[in-house]
Amino acid sequence: MPIYMTAQYQVHPSQVEKTKESVRQLVKHVKTSEPFTTIYIAQQQILNPSGFMHILRFEDEAALKTHQSSPASAQFVQTVYPQTQKPIEFMEYNLIATINP
Repeated sequence: MPIYMTAQYQVHPSQVEKTKESVRQLVKHVKTSEPFTTIYIAQQQILNPSGFMHILRFEDEAALKTHQSSPASAQFVQTVYPQTQKPIEFMEYNLIATINP
């Protein structure tokens, strides 16, 4: 059963560019190495550029575990987590409607 999640966080304003580069590296890894992570959207807030939200879809629990244990995720955690102003908030959702399969 697919897993839908978001991750929201805010970094210190001086770390925005470093965070964006870390996000790009993580998404590049997901695209090339995680075929069962079927959606990964990373967004930056417009009115508050130090705020970020990721939208994720994993095909199943195994795909989520693959993502969580990847070297790219470890690098992201090591680089970004210390720069957040409070812990990253992860939320899991049930899909109720979509325009994409």
